[in-house]
Amino acid sequence: MADDNEVTVTIDGEDVVVSSERLRADRVARLFFGGVLGARPINDGWRCPKRKQTVASLVVRVNTFLEAKGWTVKRVGIADEAVQREIERKRSFQRTRETASAFRFGDSPLESFDIKSALKELGWNDAARDLRDHQTKGLLHGLAAINMANFSVPGSGKTATTLATAVTHIGSNTIDTIVVVGPLSCFRPWENEVKTAIPTFLTAKRIRGTAAQRRTAYSAVRSKHLILVSYATAASDRIQLIELCRRFRVMLIVDESHRVKRFRGGTWAPALLEIAKHARVRMILSGTPMPQSGKDLYTQINILWPAGELTGPRDTFSANVDRHFPSVLSTLQPFISRTPKSALGLGPYQVLIHDVPITGTQAEIYQLIEGGFRKRLEDADSWRDKLDVLRRAKPIRLLQAAANPDVLNSPDSFYRLPRIEGGSPTLMERLAAYRQIETPAKSLAAVELVREVAASGSKVVCWSNFVRNLDQFSKLISERIGIPCFQIDGRVPAGDETENDAVGLPRLNPEDADTRERIIDQFLNLNGPAVLVTNPASCSESISLHSSCHNAIYLDRTYDCALFLQSIDRIHRLGLPADTEVRVHILVASLNGRVTIDDLVQAALARKEGTMRQLLEGAELRPFNLVLDPLDSAQGDDVDLAALLHFLLGEDR
Repeated sequence: MADDNEVTVTIDGEDVVVSSERLRADRVARLFFGGVLGARPINDGWRCPKRKQTVASLVVRVNTFLEAKGWTVKRVGIADEAVQREIERKRSFQRTRETASAFRFGDSPLESFDIKSALKELGWNDAARDLRDHQTKGLLHGLAAINMANFSVPGSGKTATTLATAVTHIGSNTIDTIVVVGPLSCFRPWENEVKTAIPTFLTAKRIRGTAAQRRTAYSAVRSKHLILVSYATAASDRIQLIELCRRFRVMLIVDESHRVKRFRGGTWAPALLEIAKHARVRMILSGTPMPQSGKDLYTQINILWPAGELTGPRDTFSANVDRHFPSVLSTLQPFISRTPKSALGLGPYQVLIHDVPITGTQAEIYQLIEGGFRKRLEDADSWRDKLDVLRRAKPIRLLQAAANPDVLNSPDSFYRLPRIEGGSPTLMERLAAYRQIETPAKSLAAVELVREVAASGSKVVCWSNFVRNLDQFSKLISERIGIPCFQIDGRVPAGDETENDAVGLPRLNPEDADTRERIIDQFLNLNGPAVLVTNPASCSESISLHSSCHNAIYLDRTYDCALFLQSIDRIHRLGLPADTEVRVHILVASLNGRVTIDDLVQAALARKEGTMRQLLEGAELRPFNLVLDPLDSAQGDDVDLAALLHFLLGEDR
């Protein structure tokens, strides 16, 4: 006797056909098939179009609905195969979750696995790249979780850990080829790790050049190749990368994955999500995975598990983050590895504060700007009004004047600031003539510090947030000391042709152009003393200077504590010899024996540092809640502005 509740599901071309004598009469089924799926009725059921999903996904969706409503589903041919694959995928995910959870709680047979011996058999050079304990643990966790996020702190050796994981997968015949997608600045670290750790086993290749050149490069990829692709290239070459995943069993590694954190929209994130669906193994790496909020994890985690096993639907994930983020993290935790900075065994760095009196025309300019702020505040009544007036007046102008008044004479594209105009005639006269009259006090003090470092044969990185100041300081170093001086800022190209194409810039010839990567190589590999002059915005991630540079000088700092600490990480990271002294010199302007805005910044950063270190360097994973606008970050939060307001009003707190 036929089952009255039986439904037959078949696939016909790109449609899913659902047949049953009683199905058309069921009100809930009519709502689902007609309203939700947009299916059209047929004699004995419904014909469902696939629309934007795959036919296999549609079959699974239909099957899930019918079984949940108590129908007996008879799947025919490839419809049954699609459902069985989905069932196996879910079972596989559950097994992996259990294995990863067991590892997290120290109950995994992998804990006793001699991974170092296994790597050595594959050709790993442990004399040159001996994995630290935290890296070995991260490697074993990666093997247990299969698709894993390494969110260890910046400078913890995530590249080496992930490379060792990939090599182990190749050695166990899980994958054939490795695809690394990331910013161009990560390419050289990956190439160096391959060259150092396992040069006879893997071949690292960059995918660069024109579209035709890149197609040729993809066709030349073989097993045991590690290819490096920029985010922009991956978005442009999505089809070629998917085809590569069909030709080989690919391990996809997304470096600096917070760059694809967009919760909705964009071009990079959707492309990587599509590519990830075709990769055999997936890993993501970031030291700062949540710059703004827990929602930053959504796209990154879905690169690991593209069917949404860990996140669920977008809106559900968003609601869960808002409702109780710790429970979201608890769900994700088996697939996340994080090493705090305290586990790296690094000695502390030395911070040296240098008082720099500003005098002459610079002092006059600083006082005139300060006076202008006070005058504006006189017209504001309430405290809130005064704060609003101060914010609109752009306190960053005081930071510029304390660093180098001449930066006020030109627009700043990074902070979207125009040149200063409309000030008092006295101020404008002083600014117009400033560069011909004197050299900024902090620049002169920094030159003497550079001279001391150079005399010892060492290298130093000099930081300033203002590009015009970088230009003038580089020239000053060349004129007064004469040692090699290298400069990197936003005008120096990253060097990726596809990224330039995307924003309409001229295509670069890598052999002709100076790129950030090449400049850093020249600086680090030069014998003897040298200076790198740069800004935190251009060298805050994927840049390692610690191999030969252990000194930093800050000509100026803003209220942005995260950017400041990340800049220190460039020279204070894993790989430093135990006896290396890392020195951080901070120049603080004073005026006629009294403090300036530099002292307020110093106090603000000291106040923020403990919290920010916990976010950047602690074992617990938490969102930073960073401000998106660089100018707002540089000028500080309400507490910072309140302190500046008290200072300008001459009030003690």
